[in-house]
Amino acid sequence: MDILRTEDLWVERIATGCRQPVLRGITLKIPSNQVTVLLGESGAGKTILARALCGLLPDGFFVSRGRILFGRQVLSGPGSWARVRGRKIFYTPQNAAASLNPVLTIGRQIRETSRISAKELGEMLSRLQFSDPVRVLHSYPFSLSGGENQRCLLALALAARPDVLILDEPTAEIDAVAQEKFIEVLRDYLRAFSLTVLLISHHLGFVKAIAQNLCVLFRGEMVAAGVPQDIFSSPGHTYTQEIADYLRSS
Repeated sequence: MDILRTEDLWVERIATGCRQPVLRGITLKIPSNQVTVLLGESGAGKTILARALCGLLPDGFFVSRGRILFGRQVLSGPGSWARVRGRKIFYTPQNAAASLNPVLTIGRQIRETSRISAKELGEMLSRLQFSDPVRVLHSYPFSLSGGENQRCLLALALAARPDVLILDEPTAEIDAVAQEKFIEVLRDYLRAFSLTVLLISHHLGFVKAIAQNLCVLFRGEMVAAGVPQDIFSSPGHTYTQEIADYLRSS
């Protein structure tokens, strides 16, 4: 069953007084209890799509056609977004430092939305490569590094146990070892809590390691969607072919 989906979604922006399409006719299906990886070049529209799914489009951007559905509910106005955002649909942006409250400790921010016990939270932080979880929980974002803030944002998202977790470049500021640990954490939580994840990343290792479904964006259009093996066995677009060739050689 698809818990979150779009139907013929068009997103446009106003630039120099003109309307310019950013996403064109996107039909996206996110199945429940699975990991869907969204790939695409920089500027392809991945983040705009993720933010559209949460009702968080930047100023000047708007949905001009199509619709977004959470289950059977059409998401189309501030009220509908307010009922699902944060608890049912949780979005973690690329810039963790800008997303965390600078005047609240990490622990307080996590506890405000957490659905897990203190013991589970400590174990999660340890798995996210925090050697001293207690120190982190009592720290403010400005006292932590960029990579630490990113992992704190991941912990906040996972602790909320949303129905759909949207991760936008979650390993951008994490080293290779931490990337592997993060994949392990996702696997653990999928098994334990049946998470539904939309993961946006340039890290092709996610495709091999964790993707159950794959979507490929190219210049604002969805050029492939489905099971990775099926897509790469007969890629129908040159960009998808390039990804398939790279994965085979790596």
